[in-house]
Amino acid sequence: MQARQTFTLRQAIVFGLVFVLLYAALVWRAERGVRAMAPETALQRLAAFDGGQVDWLVLGASHALPFAFGDLPGRVAEDAGLSMLVLAEVGTGPVYADLILQRALETLDVRRVLYVADSFALTSRDWNEARLSDRKLLARTPLDPVTARLLTRRTLAGDMPLTALADYLTGFSKLNPVERFPQVGWQGAADFDQTQRPSRHAVAARIGFLYPETPPDPDTIRRYLDAMSQLIHRARASGADVHVLKPPLPPAFADALPAEAEIHALLAGVLNQKGIALIDASGDVPEPGHYFDTDHLNRAGLDAFYDARLRDLLLASDRPGS
Repeated sequence: MQARQTFTLRQAIVFGLVFVLLYAALVWRAERGVRAMAPETALQRLAAFDGGQVDWLVLGASHALPFAFGDLPGRVAEDAGLSMLVLAEVGTGPVYADLILQRALETLDVRRVLYVADSFALTSRDWNEARLSDRKLLARTPLDPVTARLLTRRTLAGDMPLTALADYLTGFSKLNPVERFPQVGWQGAADFDQTQRPSRHAVAARIGFLYPETPPDPDTIRRYLDAMSQLIHRARASGADVHVLKPPLPPAFADALPAEAEIHALLAGVLNQKGIALIDASGDVPEPGHYFDTDHLNRAGLDAFYDARLRDLLLASDRPGS
């Protein structure tokens, strides 16, 4: 009887070891795939970037992604010999951007941070803490000790559930995609050369998506303004200058934003206390034909924005005395 129990225990141990080895092999293969694929997320782009000095680190949500789609880094390098890395992430606010900044500062010497600020990103947990545990993002987040340490800190701080940390560490979402048959959604780079005809229904649907809580809660806004303040403090503590920019928006979309004047005033006030002037470029590109959907610049729009403001902003900061 004892021999049979011992044999059974040995079988269990062997089975467990085989399972662990097979699972580790699957995770390793999935991890290689995440690193080999064309970068889709901010942390993938960071992992693919050769370390060193970065003159401009761009953070924010999807309104900053046309900078990458239109190769603004290449343009800035050609015009002024400056390096730029766009680490914006779709549908994220200052809490997630602060994580990206933390991770970037571990491997990069960042001279300046350009934060592209969206009002919607200050109005809901959906765009902040919830994005830390978003399985679609975790499935595209490269596994490394530094990111693991930072996510562990976020978990201990209560910003991220333990289940999400376990997901990241075990590669669960990489092996078990949220959408096995993903639906066609926001195309981003694929639509960058397109032009969309204005539609009131499309604008209303987009606003409803971005602002799940209407009217926006003032306490929520203040909480995420505090998160932005933390991001600014972190960047400055590393020696980086910080610039905050409100992105261009078509008038029909900008006029429909809820509580925009109030949020703008609160944001400008917080930045003013830190000696930062809010760069309001929301009206810089009014032509509807300069957007590939309700609110994202297309290639022609980015060109117009670069000529109207971005070139001077990005290049002036590197001139003597600036």
